[in-house]
Amino acid sequence: MNLEELKSNWKAYDEKILASQKLSERVVFMMIKDRSKSTLAKMERNLTGAGLLMTAVVIFFAAAIVGNAFDYTSWYFYIPSVLYIGLALFAITVVVKNYRHLSRVSLSQQNLYDSLTTVLQWHVKTQAALARVWLLCMMAGFLFGVSMVARKFETYGTMKTVLILGGQAALILLMYATARWIFNSFEDHLGTELKENIQELDQLKAIS
Repeated sequence: MNLEELKSNWKAYDEKILASQKLSERVVFMMIKDRSKSTLAKMERNLTGAGLLMTAVVIFFAAAIVGNAFDYTSWYFYIPSVLYIGLALFAITVVVKNYRHLSRVSLSQQNLYDSLTTVLQWHVKTQAALARVWLLCMMAGFLFGVSMVARKFETYGTMKTVLILGGQAALILLMYATARWIFNSFEDHLGTELKENIQELDQLKAIS
């Protein structure tokens, strides 16, 4: 075998290796893309569930206000219910905004990394916003208890009213602490999936 034949064979061998590498990268990319689509679909389902829940909250408290379901006699008793409605509407706004963002995401070989990075940022912001809504709902729950007890202040007296409100405050703090513990105990699987996909794309870019 002369030198020219050796060079030709070596070039053909290099081309086969390069083609095989590109094929492998393509397969890995398609796997990451499919997993990313699945993650985004789960995010959309979660957002839909949260949106429906918040819509139910709005309907419930709006109906309670219109029908005076709690037999309130003064306007300030309605403040907790109005606060619940406001928080639920804010949560719905956050959910709808994020859902619209997700529906417009395009996952292609050219923009997959950037798209997933952007989605992860949206996800983190949405989780933080909904966590704040949860905290404020706890506070609204305390005010709701205050409005219920305030109507019977004359019947209960000062000491009993203070004890009831103190018990409600302690219960809400316990519920909030328990919720925080539960949320911290369970990993954010969707966020983790996005981070893993982004990390794999980083590795794929490094070897390509």
